[in-house]
Amino acid sequence: MWNNIIGSREVNLLATYWHKSSRRGGFTLIEVLIVIVVIAILSMLVIPRAMAARRCAKEAQLRGNLKQLRDGIERFEATTAAWPPSVADLMASNGSGISSDFDGRGGWVDRNSYDGPYLVTGDGQLPKDPFTASTDWSYDNTTGSVHSASTLVSIGGAAYNTW
Repeated sequence: MWNNIIGSREVNLLATYWHKSSRRGGFTLIEVLIVIVVIAILSMLVIPRAMAARRCAKEAQLRGNLKQLRDGIERFEATTAAWPPSVADLMASNGSGISSDFDGRGGWVDRNSYDGPYLVTGDGQLPKDPFTASTDWSYDNTTGSVHSASTLVSIGGAAYNTW
């Protein structure tokens, strides 16, 4: 019947095409490679953004922890007229828990006027530096300044230990 409308050569080509296409069950190597390339390009776009968001969250946590520490140091100095001898002294529950009678500049720590703790956390420990995962803060008891002990550089270009 089809031989009357189209030639036998065209019928053979159509039969061959339909026969090959019905036999095909998987993907070709080119199709698989294209999918892999597309996935690679998408991951190159997404992964750096996720890492930057994670870094921004750590920086925000560091800012919050430094603010808590600095506020506690200022309250300690306001009531005892001396800088805390160590950062851990902010957590002392009373004056007898302070590690030393003098701050770094030679000022006497008035244990009787101590009205702490000046820093209270949920776990009762000093806040951790999110970049070093430790409570080893860089603290100068001659000036009352506290900084991160991390040597990493922030997204803005400043070292964390200068914040």
